[in-house]
Amino acid sequence: MYPTLFKIPFLPDWLADVKSYGVMLMVAFLTGIWMACRRADRSQANADTVLNIGFLSLICGVAGARIMFVWHYWDSRFANTPNPLAAVFDLRSGGLEFWGGPLLVIPVLIIYLRRFAKASVRWYLDITAPSLAWGLAVTRIGCFLNGCCWGAACVDHTDPARERAEVPWAVHFPYGSPAMVQQFKFGQLTIPKELITVDRAGESTPFYVEYLKLAAADNGKTYAALNDRLTAARQALARPEIAADPNKLARANDEVQAATRALQDFTQSNPIGAVERHARRFGLTAAQLWEMAQHYHSKPAHPTQLYETISASIICLVLTLLFYYRERHGIVLGWFLMLYSVSRILNESIRQDNPLDSMGLTISQFISIGTFITGLAWVVVVHTAFPKFSPRAVPFVYPADPSPQPATR
Repeated sequence: MYPTLFKIPFLPDWLADVKSYGVMLMVAFLTGIWMACRRADRSQANADTVLNIGFLSLICGVAGARIMFVWHYWDSRFANTPNPLAAVFDLRSGGLEFWGGPLLVIPVLIIYLRRFAKASVRWYLDITAPSLAWGLAVTRIGCFLNGCCWGAACVDHTDPARERAEVPWAVHFPYGSPAMVQQFKFGQLTIPKELITVDRAGESTPFYVEYLKLAAADNGKTYAALNDRLTAARQALARPEIAADPNKLARANDEVQAATRALQDFTQSNPIGAVERHARRFGLTAAQLWEMAQHYHSKPAHPTQLYETISASIICLVLTLLFYYRERHGIVLGWFLMLYSVSRILNESIRQDNPLDSMGLTISQFISIGTFITGLAWVVVVHTAFPKFSPRAVPFVYPADPSPQPATR
């Protein structure tokens, strides 16, 4: 799990991190556009139109995926934050749901192709559909590196220790990962009490890994400095010459109160201070607490992100072959909706990150059922109501180079 691929030196922390998911999203976009342009050239479509489709898909895809995520998790992740609006636009901690992308992208592309490009909707959506599957395959690698979209625990139940994996390709997510935290809350694993804290909802949870890292790096220096300040203030207050002077005594009392407040604020409100206070309760340092955390990880889990990478890659290959051998314009998009819907329903059945909303199904499974029916209906309509080839699917011819003009004196 590598949520941060690397850091850019000489930049502030909030700008220095290059996120793995963002890099894979960029790779997915660039390679998907390149593949679509190749298909456009081979079928004599306008590659510039494909580029425009790509940029619209990127913008609307991210926006739609974020909108769906916010709608789905509003009560649990946004409503109770100090600034819900800022949390909605904060993408640094992730938060996208795939189906929200196509549900916004497809209508936008239809409007663009009909109203602005004056081009064939069926033709160009067929060109771009395999790239959508490819982009998903690459992006899921980013999900794996980021640690999101994880699968259910796959522990061999014949193992008394519940540590042996049921399948050889199962993965362990590190301490503090979303998968590990959820397994703890589901009672699937235990950790020492030294690593357990209480979250805002009053539930027991593993200490946030970033807080442990920061506290370990601080190594008690801030706590020691504040504690030394309080000790010095109390010692000054006990001096006879201070007690004999009312003005000095008042200033010394003010310093004791200020030092006390500073130490309390640090240990109660500052994440580093909270870790320090918690560690001292058990006679440990923050560095020792962080060292202890390194020995704990999730139970073996299905790498559902990589399952989807494999299935989406296969879908991309099938759609690419279908594109070149199809007998009607428009069927590639319909088959994408059907194939991916089946793949997503199966994948969701072994994922553990999405809650079951009703009828034992996740929201993505509900949508997948609807998109499968939509894809099937679209293929039927293409075969029964539309001509084989779209009348607007006119081969694009690049304009000839202008004839050279004589040089002017």
